[in-house]
Amino acid sequence: MNNKLKESCKLKKLMALCLMAWGMAAPAHSAVVISQVYGGGGNNGATLKNDFIELFNAGDQPADLSGWSVQYTSASGGTWQKTPINGVLLAGQYYLIQQAAGTGGSVSLPTPDAIGTLAMSGSTGKVALVKNNTALGCGTACSSFADVVDFVGFGGANNAETSPTAVLSNTTAALRKNEGCTDSNDNSADFIVTTPAPRNTATLIKTCGGVSPTPTPTPTPTPTPSAQRIHDIQGRAHRSAMENRQVNSVPGVVTLVRSNGFYLQDTQPDNDPLTSEGIFVFVGSAPSVVVGDAVLVSGVVSEFRPGGTGGTNNLTTTQIKVAAGGVSKVSSGNALPEPVLLAANVPNQRMWQGNVSDVELAAQLDLANGIDFYESLEGMRVQIDGAVVTGPTNQYGEAFVVPNYGRDAGPRSPRGGVVVTETDFNPERIMLVTGSVKPPVVNVGDLFTKAVGVVDYNFANFNLVLSDLSAVVSSNLQPEVTRKQAADELAIASFNVENLDAKEGDAKFARLAAQIVQNLQSPDILGLMEIQDNNGATSDGTVDPAQTLAKLIAAIQSAGGPAYQYRQINPVDGQDGGEPGGNIRQVFLFNPARVSFIDRAGGTSTKAVDVVACPEQACLTASPGRILPLDPAFNASRKPLAGEFSFNGQKLFVIANHFNSKGGDQPLSGRFQPANRTSEVQRNKQAQIVADFVSSINALDRNANVVVLGDINDYQFSTSVARLKAVGLVDLVETLAENERYTYVFEGNSQVLDHIFASPALAARTEYDVVHVNSEFADQASDHEPEVARIKLPQPWFDVSERFTQQKSGLVYSAASKTFNGSLTLAAQSVVSGPVRVQIKDLPLGVSLNGAEDGVITANITPGTALVLPLKFNNPARVAIRFNAQILATKDFK
Repeated sequence: MNNKLKESCKLKKLMALCLMAWGMAAPAHSAVVISQVYGGGGNNGATLKNDFIELFNAGDQPADLSGWSVQYTSASGGTWQKTPINGVLLAGQYYLIQQAAGTGGSVSLPTPDAIGTLAMSGSTGKVALVKNNTALGCGTACSSFADVVDFVGFGGANNAETSPTAVLSNTTAALRKNEGCTDSNDNSADFIVTTPAPRNTATLIKTCGGVSPTPTPTPTPTPTPSAQRIHDIQGRAHRSAMENRQVNSVPGVVTLVRSNGFYLQDTQPDNDPLTSEGIFVFVGSAPSVVVGDAVLVSGVVSEFRPGGTGGTNNLTTTQIKVAAGGVSKVSSGNALPEPVLLAANVPNQRMWQGNVSDVELAAQLDLANGIDFYESLEGMRVQIDGAVVTGPTNQYGEAFVVPNYGRDAGPRSPRGGVVVTETDFNPERIMLVTGSVKPPVVNVGDLFTKAVGVVDYNFANFNLVLSDLSAVVSSNLQPEVTRKQAADELAIASFNVENLDAKEGDAKFARLAAQIVQNLQSPDILGLMEIQDNNGATSDGTVDPAQTLAKLIAAIQSAGGPAYQYRQINPVDGQDGGEPGGNIRQVFLFNPARVSFIDRAGGTSTKAVDVVACPEQACLTASPGRILPLDPAFNASRKPLAGEFSFNGQKLFVIANHFNSKGGDQPLSGRFQPANRTSEVQRNKQAQIVADFVSSINALDRNANVVVLGDINDYQFSTSVARLKAVGLVDLVETLAENERYTYVFEGNSQVLDHIFASPALAARTEYDVVHVNSEFADQASDHEPEVARIKLPQPWFDVSERFTQQKSGLVYSAASKTFNGSLTLAAQSVVSGPVRVQIKDLPLGVSLNGAEDGVITANITPGTALVLPLKFNNPARVAIRFNAQILATKDFK
């Protein structure tokens, strides 16, 4: 390394002390060097996907990298490209800067501390560490330039510190010897070429040995607590005012130990509710302390943002980063601070409210805000009595709860969850995560009578890192079963089956089939979302789902269900979003024994379906057909599928949808408030297109039966839903009580994503049900709940009496049956066939038709043949019998 610059002393009155320090045998200094260079990332034969540059602080003091950069040019080049870096690098700490990716490789780098786009040579080149963020203008001779802190020439580079390293390859990197500590200002001597081994700030700290004479040992002084306390560091706002500053001998008791550090809490609080008394101490490796140790901590205050460069929407957590020797134990076996009890004191409605959009810029916390309340307890021990599970155990073993037996949460679902409303996103939720105790697998409604741990923040949510947890009290939650539709009810269901393809194991198909047959009671029509092609995530051009659907239909039959048929349209490969390669789409399943699909040829993946006038008033130009599949609103998203069905002689238009997902929206408990839901822009456009299509149906047939269903991916109070309701559609989920309106559970929030809309006349005859079988359970067949609408659609009957001549016979009394017997002969005047209902009407008081309920006789007309109906009348008063006959048919026969 060249230009090893001593740290300047900024205050003139300390100049003398600085000069004395420089003259000591073992000066304190920061000495950041380039410790590793690799340019073969993603190249042929490479294991790693990305190029990278690694830095190392070989000194014994923290180094502030703010405003610095790493720069690269080719072996003979003089035009430099740069990547800015920042932060504080502790003594002995590594710093990983990810660069461009190639097309190969199979292994990602460890979490980078900075990300750039430099495409480096895999064999030769030049890299500089520069103490500003201005591209170097020194051309091809920069190793001794004043702003260059360190310089590495590798391979055949025309500039280096003394001589360049050996040539690199796609499988080798240049590594500074002695884990980064060797620095003789000769690249060829200081580096070895070997397998790349990228290290970041989380890597175990390496202390470089000094070369100064061994001093005479002196007695170890008794550590003295600093005047700086944890509450001073945490402050009264989200970010510490002491960020990037060195703190020394901060006292506290270890409350919980993790793999890379520990939580520390002050036993002498300041009684300011805005300042936390706890903090995380980042060691970078397994700490040597245990719970109950009283320690003094020295290090640099930092704000850690979970998720790295991809977590910009997350809040930061305040930490102390320590180097070797930064933790001094004072005593062991100390009592832990009493935990703060979380109960009615937790805000239960307001997530955040303030005069800035970035909550980290607020001058101080407001404990009426849910986010600020939990921030004020960051790093502290808390206790929840009556922790009710509102989100089941996820794949990472985490579960969401609300405190105080849920008494202050609301609205509570009948099954134990908390329901999202337009004004309440339930800020009281907190996520249980593994600390020294691992939470068991739980479902919504389960209960822990006591949970104790430390408040932290990760994955855009506040966490309770557990140290003590009572046994779970099961709510014995059971999957729901809806009622069977009646003969004259059409049951239409919507169900997102979550990336279903033929390669899935039989178990998932069997579970979905059981839910369709047993829990949904075999609906007549199912609109399915996320049906994938035959080979799922394999991206080879396959788009057909015939094997997937055949396997599902067979599983349904094995479960005792009907022999469903299906209609769908294959998407263009890779154009409809979802899991890459899967080509998800909507599909209609229908039971042909109960309902008919009206097929109209012409539907394709790219041709838009339209509505035209027809003898039935309104018809689709293709059934099934896709609505505006080429419109930009449906880019990388599923196109709506429209079809016509017939049930009991009545036609319905059904449109199955899967709108744009909420991916990319800012998190509810994130840094920016209110959270920006950017995904709504595309979803609103999609909703408007479907609404316009419904309007075109209504324009031709104002009494048309229309059902719009599917995974709308939005709340019942959203703009996209409002646009569908604006054309007269009724959102059936709103017919339920407010605390029952949910089809999905996400991060402990029960919410609506799936909808069934119906035209007003249908809605008035509909019973709607969300069937809770999945999202409230840790073990799920899908992450969505199915929903079903049962629409009463009795067979219509037309009065065709005028198309018949009627011949009534005389009546003869039968002593045996005590009835007056005769006949009615019906002869059709035109071609009439099929079932008819003959209603015997206008009988005298006291006279009734024997053997016919309500005076109705059901018969079948054969074309060209007269129908003779025998009649028997009960007539105890023996009055004169006169009657009329009304003939009803299922067709008008005009």
